[in-house]
Amino acid sequence: MKFLKKLDKGVDAAVKYFTSALMILLTIIVNAMVFSRYVLRVNLGGIEELPVFFMCICIWMGAIRVMRDDKMVKIEIIFSLVKNERAQAAINMVASLLSCAVLAFFCTRAYLFVYRTWRDGIITPSLGWPAWLVYVFSLIGSVGMTVYAFVNTIKYARKVVGK
Repeated sequence: MKFLKKLDKGVDAAVKYFTSALMILLTIIVNAMVFSRYVLRVNLGGIEELPVFFMCICIWMGAIRVMRDDKMVKIEIIFSLVKNERAQAAINMVASLLSCAVLAFFCTRAYLFVYRTWRDGIITPSLGWPAWLVYVFSLIGSVGMTVYAFVNTIKYARKVVGK
């Protein structure tokens, strides 16, 4: 169990620092693009793709942290009607289990998407990078969210049982 807690903290730290670094790079690139375009009157070429890619990667990686902390958008009105903590935990458990099932399905689709872009050699339009290098983050993010949705389901199930 200690190993899993260390792994959880390590994954959380890695995602946090990776997305922070990407956001810093994103800010620098956007500022450089604006400066280059409006002050120097020079286009930086295909670099316009990078902010979009970095933002998408940050969203997928950030979604892992959101699922880990169980902070996704929820319908709170149900919990204002249901006051029993075990009943609330049961509702959360079912919702988390449904999320887990949907995310597991999405993982298979994301895998096929990444595999096909790799197999077909699809490249990004401006930079000419292999597209799967960007798309793989949707797979990583969905796998991470699925794992944490399963963990959340177990946490809620334990509350329902009374442990």
